[in-house]
Amino acid sequence: MDKKQTPKKRNHYTHAKKTGAKRPSDAVSGAQLIQYPSGGGTGHPVKGKKKNIKRPRTKEEMQRKSRKNIRRQRNRYRLVTFVLVSILLAICLFISLKVLFIVHSVEAVGSERYDAEEIVAFCAIPMEENIFAIDTDALETALYENFTYVENARVQRKLPDKILITVTDSIPTYYAENLEGELSTYTIYSQNFKQLTVQAAAPDGLMGLKGSLADESVRETINQLIDIINENGYDGITALQVNSTSDISLVYGDRVTIKIGTMLDIDYKMKMAFHVINNELGAEDRGVIDSTQAGSAIFKPQY
Repeated sequence: MDKKQTPKKRNHYTHAKKTGAKRPSDAVSGAQLIQYPSGGGTGHPVKGKKKNIKRPRTKEEMQRKSRKNIRRQRNRYRLVTFVLVSILLAICLFISLKVLFIVHSVEAVGSERYDAEEIVAFCAIPMEENIFAIDTDALETALYENFTYVENARVQRKLPDKILITVTDSIPTYYAENLEGELSTYTIYSQNFKQLTVQAAAPDGLMGLKGSLADESVRETINQLIDIINENGYDGITALQVNSTSDISLVYGDRVTIKIGTMLDIDYKMKMAFHVINNELGAEDRGVIDSTQAGSAIFKPQY
């Protein structure tokens, strides 16, 4: 019975023999020397983290890092600057609100219908209030809506400590007849078509209006007609009737109706109509002048 063979311990000599390597002692006689890894003589490498050898940085990498540092410093500088400016602005704002630009006087000018004291009292602007805390738009709207004959109001801040209220009065310019059964009333309008008052008697010296003043195109057409009448001296026009932009008529002296039609060639139509009035009609003639076609003006008498 063969003896049980046990594995022999591995040593450097056995390992060298199997691999064909020469013994370390042979290095003395000039034989080839194989360098084994350090491992305490066990032939195994030492476990652990290998030491990394840093390579020198290239010029591009150094420039990249330099630019990155510059950007970081620049951003830090901007942040500090922003914080300091914000603090400075907050201090200035506090001083301006609590110390500077405080209301010390309120003045109203421009109106001949209302006393300045009445307008100032209505606005009720508190003294010692900061002028930038005053809602000027709200005051302008309130003045227009609460004072019948205020056509326009402007509230201004006058630095350092004054509020100036400038008022433009409404001027009665137009009237419109309102038929209510057998009775007639007359609504008076300003130069910008603000409704002023309603009265029982027909006003003198105002131009009559017929048409929907709620229609923006109608109001615009009326304004254009008024400009043409004033620029060319067409005296004697007492009323305008604008049913639409294509149905326009004028009344001369409360006795002659001039049919214009549209605003196309309006200057020529008006010249032809007034040529007929000034050269062909008597002081008592009544009727209609058809001037809807440019180049002709035909009078049709009414008895």
